[in-house]
Amino acid sequence: LQTSKFLYGCAVNAFVLKENWLMDSIVANSLVPPEKYMILPNNNSKKHQRIGQPVHSTNLTYIFDKVGIMLHGKHSFCTNMEKIVKHGGGQVFKTLQWLVHDLNNGRVSLGAIVIEDENGACRHLRHYALEQKLPMMPANWIIESLLLGKLIPLDKNGPSFPTAKKKISKLATIMELSLEI
Repeated sequence: LQTSKFLYGCAVNAFVLKENWLMDSIVANSLVPPEKYMILPNNNSKKHQRIGQPVHSTNLTYIFDKVGIMLHGKHSFCTNMEKIVKHGGGQVFKTLQWLVHDLNNGRVSLGAIVIEDENGACRHLRHYALEQKLPMMPANWIIESLLLGKLIPLDKNGPSFPTAKKKISKLATIMELSLEI
């Protein structure tokens, strides 16, 4: 459901289509319009894109644009999430010092600490995050933002998901198709 490749596709604003699109395009001997084959149809950045046409980078906006994140967790988690966040336009920091430095300088406009395991964050990290007014978010914040096609607002007490839960439950059945691909 939430494989690294699938999330990477969401991060780079790729069309995430059902496999029937490929088969129907082969049968038609041309590219079939992707609208009815889209797994994530609500991504606003794809309105003006067309398959087979060049992508103009000036019109392309990324979900994590001007967002700075420090990842906390196992090495494999940090490596996978770093690739996804960077390809989604965000910056990943190895230390809180550099994250705070870039926030203060305006290089990033939004900062957060994303943790793999909510119980795994040490007392010192929580204290420093509170001191610097940096929200600590679960890894699902990145994943659900990608699935919704927009950045879920940060909250100091945790993520605010008023509409995300409803949309994610609808997407869950559709997303199962991506495993087959």
